[in-house]
Amino acid sequence: MKKLCIIFFLPLLACQNNNEDKKKIAYNNNQSGSVTVDEGTTLNYSIKGKGIPFLVIGSDPEYFSKDLYDNFKVYSIETRLNAEKYEPVDTAKYEFDNLLQDIDTVRSVLGIKKFIIGGHSVMGAIAHKYAKKHPEYVSHIVMMGTPRTYGTITYRDSVKVYWEKAPEKRKLLYSEKQKQLQEEKLTQLNPNEAFVKNLVASGPKRWHDANLDATAFFKRINYNLHFLYHLFGNNGIVKYDLCSSEEELDTPIFVALGKSDYIGPPTLWDISCANLSDLTIFSFEESGHTPQYEQSALFNKRLIDWFQKTNK
Repeated sequence: MKKLCIIFFLPLLACQNNNEDKKKIAYNNNQSGSVTVDEGTTLNYSIKGKGIPFLVIGSDPEYFSKDLYDNFKVYSIETRLNAEKYEPVDTAKYEFDNLLQDIDTVRSVLGIKKFIIGGHSVMGAIAHKYAKKHPEYVSHIVMMGTPRTYGTITYRDSVKVYWEKAPEKRKLLYSEKQKQLQEEKLTQLNPNEAFVKNLVASGPKRWHDANLDATAFFKRINYNLHFLYHLFGNNGIVKYDLCSSEEELDTPIFVALGKSDYIGPPTLWDISCANLSDLTIFSFEESGHTPQYEQSALFNKRLIDWFQKTNK
């Protein structure tokens, strides 16, 4: 399962019922708060920066640098994958549209009318699907380390081939970290702690700096593991190919890809996506799966320049 975690209830949500009484917002201050999407689940959000509204799905705001917040007003929102107040439900009844509806519930409560939407890793594809469903709200899409396809044979084969071509030193370090992981007594940890250990041990596959210890990043995030498996497991509901005809979209799309990303190989985008008529792909030579953090200055410059050129 560790390779599936890139990077990250009741089936009837409040907004699906049109029951406004169940849509509640709790303000901690003017920069953060939470939205209750049903009686058992509350999704947190933070608002930081100034300028162009930028809604980011399920991403740690600490991945972005201060300079980005000088140009964008970033709304970082949780999904049920990371919610701290979360009511376990029959996930068989929770479908992809429910996920998009959760996002729109938070958007509605925050009152955002026109914005850039983005996401890191597979969340970038979810941002794309939200834009397709709600084009009236979305002006631009930003994908960071997002695989072009996921949950497919093409994805699995591409990951395998790209890793086989990785530098031997990197592969050796990965093997060493996996050996160390096996020696740890993970069964004595709670599931979230063990999950974080697995993520950290996969570092050589996800960071340009193969020795980077990302424990602090991953520990900040809560993981609802049974829901994560429902989304991204082998039989999960998140399967897509952004270059397929059903994903046709003319919204401007920014894709940031790291050369050292062995989780979502940049080679997945080495095909023509004729159905994405306004697609711009940027390669980051000294990044892995998270170019917005690993090369933040260059990422910010490219994002700002791209937005200015495509803002019609």
